[in-house]
Amino acid sequence: MMDSDTTRSDRDSQGSALMRMASRHRVAAARAQAEFASALRMAFGRMASECPGLDGVVQTVDIRPLGLAELEDLVESGMFLALLEGQGEQMGLLMACPAVMASLIEAQTTGQVSDAPAPRRRPTRTDAALLAPMIDAFLRLLEERCAELPEAAMVRGHAYGSFLDDPRPLGVMLEEGPYLLMHLKVALGYGARQGDWMVLLPTGTKQAAARAGTDAEAEERDWAACLTAAVSVSPVRIEAVLCRMQLSLTDALRLRPGDVLRLPENALEALALESIAHEAVGIGRLGQARGNRAVRLTADPGVLTDSVGVSLSPVALPASIMPFRPPQAAFVPDEGAADGADAGSSDDAPDTVHADESGAGSSEDPTPEGPDKPQ
Repeated sequence: MMDSDTTRSDRDSQGSALMRMASRHRVAAARAQAEFASALRMAFGRMASECPGLDGVVQTVDIRPLGLAELEDLVESGMFLALLEGQGEQMGLLMACPAVMASLIEAQTTGQVSDAPAPRRRPTRTDAALLAPMIDAFLRLLEERCAELPEAAMVRGHAYGSFLDDPRPLGVMLEEGPYLLMHLKVALGYGARQGDWMVLLPTGTKQAAARAGTDAEAEERDWAACLTAAVSVSPVRIEAVLCRMQLSLTDALRLRPGDVLRLPENALEALALESIAHEAVGIGRLGQARGNRAVRLTADPGVLTDSVGVSLSPVALPASIMPFRPPQAAFVPDEGAADGADAGSSDDAPDTVHADESGAGSSEDPTPEGPDKPQ
């Protein structure tokens, strides 16, 4: 009797433990779905706030799996259908009822939403041009809001592709597979109109399932491709070197502005292309293009001899220096001599003394005699 009671109590405890585990899973799933629904609300609200006069508010959110066979029941006359392009060949669908489509267009064209019933008409390319930026904004905001949620991979990378004016090709254009329907009941124009905003996204494809076993290889290839792309666009400095010369320290210290270093005659014919580590990676020839200095490659990269046999000198050549001498003037007057001559004539030279008939001395020049002057 006691054994049966013990067995029954153990069975009851195991059942209660399983119920608690199931309850925790249900609570976690409900919390995750609530977070996803909140992300949908925020994305639509932010998208509507960027359009003055639209004032979009999400009333209810319904998230459930959907098959292509059930899609025909959701499409109604006059509904705007936009194909969404995703990663690889994945495609989704966005559907807006006529009331939502008319409200979005009125808010962009008139700045307000009318409370009149939306007309039933066929969507046009003009409608698609007005709605495409808003759809892209909604998908971008949804991706940002779901970055930390389990649905991040599903909503990532989708954008507006094209619109359909006829729903019949949907069964051919969309692939068979599981889809998730996000059905938003929205109010627009401060409650002037209400309608449906539905997004259908694939949750998985056959191609993704086939690649499930090669995720590690794909990640390695992606890493290698990213590394190659990053290295390929990295800047590389290449220096064009005419020649290298050897100078003694004494000659280097004696260099002055204007001194000339004579280059060898073949310097222009054998120009070296060097890396930042001063390793020669090619050979070229100095020239010009469109008035600028240029280098013409005369051999493939890594080849240091061109087709005519010109090669680089493996060692630096001794420098030949021509000292700079400023040009001399043709005639420079001797200022010292000129000054001495002037001084001798005025100070150093003795005065000339002349004697007159009376024998008195005079320091003035005598008056020349003439035939008409009396004696």
